[in-house]
Amino acid sequence: MALQRQAVAPGFQHERLLGFLPAIIEAAEATRGRWQAASAPLDIGHEMMRTTFDIIIETMLSGAQALDVGKVEQAISDYLEPSNFMVIYNLFGLPGWLPYPGRARARASVAYLRENLRALVAQRRAEPPENGDLLDMLLASADPETDRAMRDEEIVDNLLTFVTAGHETTAVGLAWTFHLLAQNRDWEARVLEEIAAVTEGGPLLPRHVAALPLTRAVFQEAMRLYPPAPVITREVEEPFTLGGVALKQGMVLYVPIQAVHRHKRLWDRPEQFDPTRFLGDAGRGRHRYAYLPFGAGPRICIGSAFATMEAVAILAVLLPALRLDPLPGQAPEPMLKITLRPKQPLRMHASPRG
Repeated sequence: MALQRQAVAPGFQHERLLGFLPAIIEAAEATRGRWQAASAPLDIGHEMMRTTFDIIIETMLSGAQALDVGKVEQAISDYLEPSNFMVIYNLFGLPGWLPYPGRARARASVAYLRENLRALVAQRRAEPPENGDLLDMLLASADPETDRAMRDEEIVDNLLTFVTAGHETTAVGLAWTFHLLAQNRDWEARVLEEIAAVTEGGPLLPRHVAALPLTRAVFQEAMRLYPPAPVITREVEEPFTLGGVALKQGMVLYVPIQAVHRHKRLWDRPEQFDPTRFLGDAGRGRHRYAYLPFGAGPRICIGSAFATMEAVAILAVLLPALRLDPLPGQAPEPMLKITLRPKQPLRMHASPRG
């Protein structure tokens, strides 16, 4: 695991991330064009999935023209659909052969994804174009102590994680952000003012993204109220006592991030949408583990800076052009399926800003 994290770390350094911004902005502009041409209400969750998936493919796999984006996206959805059953089965140690709804479709989806990624790895090994992307980094990685290179199946494992989780979490966070801004038009107006001031009314440029602290804070606050990964697990490596409870080696701890993010002992007015929590010095006295949208510690999500930068750019492209209005009587209800998705599609009507 250390080797694999070390292999991809250069791809997430600050200067490298800035180089991804043109592709991110281009994908956001393509989404803006779809929305401007749409007459029917939009499924915002699906739209964000499509946008962030296009970005992952372009930035991490250099376009990966061999992948059928539509089929891959559907396969990811089919894989995640029965995830609640998988979590329950693991929690209670139920046998893997025990059936559950969607199991066959999920397994077929994983097989399809792995087959396509395996072919992509083989193609890149045969004809290395030296794009310097995530796949190139994984192929070139070697253990500094043993000089062992990563096997193809290990590379496929890593690609599968990035392709599935790498776009899903950001997309879910953005969907909830659009929902919250539609409920808090005063904050939306302030974000629009910030974007207009920075861009001077022109198109978003890569250099503008770092100069949008309020836009970033809005996304961070959305992830506090609706953390895309609302639960994380950690396995006990050595026995210890926690809160008077003896924990044995091998036990699995579930960290309820959503509960932590709304805990009244950690947050003032925890149910209220207030992006100022993430502006200036507001978080200076906050407990370091009060806010965990990307986890924490040595296994914190390596793509956290990429995801935040990506979200800010997408918001800054879409918000000035279009106003999103929720359909009447459709208050979204969060539902845990690995990520915190809306239970029903988050449908909104997009109209040009006058």
